[in-house]
Amino acid sequence: MIQQGYVRRMRRWGIAGIGLLVFMSSALIVWRRGESLTPWIVWGVASAAIGLSLWRYLAQPRADHTTGRRLVLFVIGTSLFGISLWTQRNVQIEGLFFGLLTGVVEGAVIHYLLAKLIGPLLFGRIWCGWACWVGAILDLLPYRRPNGRCMPWTQLRLVHFGLSLLLVAGLWLGAGYGLGVIGPVAVLWFLIGNAIYLASAIILAIVLGDNRAFCKYLCPITVPLKLTSRFALLKVKGDSSRCDQDRACERVCPMGIRITDYILANQRVLSTECILCQECINVCDHDVLRLSVGFDRGGLELLTDRLTTEEQPAACSGCIDNP
Repeated sequence: MIQQGYVRRMRRWGIAGIGLLVFMSSALIVWRRGESLTPWIVWGVASAAIGLSLWRYLAQPRADHTTGRRLVLFVIGTSLFGISLWTQRNVQIEGLFFGLLTGVVEGAVIHYLLAKLIGPLLFGRIWCGWACWVGAILDLLPYRRPNGRCMPWTQLRLVHFGLSLLLVAGLWLGAGYGLGVIGPVAVLWFLIGNAIYLASAIILAIVLGDNRAFCKYLCPITVPLKLTSRFALLKVKGDSSRCDQDRACERVCPMGIRITDYILANQRVLSTECILCQECINVCDHDVLRLSVGFDRGGLELLTDRLTTEEQPAACSGCIDNP
C-alpha cells in the first residue's frame, strides 16, 4: 500500500510537471516570435500559477478535489482574464465576430478555435469546469445542489448568441465599425461584456438557486462548445455492475445530468452539458466512476428537469415537470 501511494504521488507530480513545461514552452515560443519580454513575463507568471495550482489539485486526496478544482479554476480563470487585459484583446463572443468580419485572425479567433472548437474534441467542455473566469466566481456561490433545470430556458443561449452576432454584424456592415478586436476600445468591450455576464449570472443563480444557471441558459459560448464536445475523447465512464443507484453523483452534478441513467445503459456520460468538474467521481463511495478515453458520437441529453411546481421558484413556472 505504501508503495502504491508513492507511485500515485510520483505520477501526480509527473503530470503536473509536464503541464507546467507545456505552459512554459508555449510562453517561450510566444516570446521568441514576438521578440518582446512582455508575453514571456505574462505567460510565464500565468504558467507558473497554473502549474502550481494543478500540482496542488493532483497532490490532494480525492475528498479534497472539489476545493482543489475551484482553486485551479480561479487561478486559470483570473490568469486568462488578466492576459486578455494585458494584451488588449477582446476574447468575448463579440470579439470573435469582430475578428471574423474584419479578417483579424488572432486574439478571440484563435482562442475560440483552440479552446471552444478543437479543444472540446479532446476534452469536452473542460473550459467551463476548469478555465472560465465567470465560472470561477459562480462556483463560490452557495447554491451547489440545484434541483434540476428549466428545460425551455435552455434556448435563451441561442438567442444570446444570435443577438451578439446581429449587434456586431450591424455595426460592421452598417457603419464600418470594427474596433472590438484589439486595442483600448476592445478592452472596453471586453470589460462591459464580462460585467453584463457576471451580473446576469449572479442574478440567475440567486433567483433559481443554481450556481451554474447562466451556463445552462444564457451563456452564448456554450453554443460552439456543444457542437464539438459531443465527440470528445475524454468523458466520464462508470461500471454498472458496481452502481447501487443511490444517485449521489446526480445530486452534486452542477449541470443536472442524469449520470446514473448513462451508467446503467453501459454508456459513457454523453451529455454535452458535462463540464468535467468530476464532482460525481469525487462523491461516489463505490469508485464506480472514472475518466475514460474513447470515441463515440454522443447521444441523448439525459438531464434532470425541475421536479414539481411547488419546488420551483416562481420565475421558473414554465419548466417541464419530471413524469
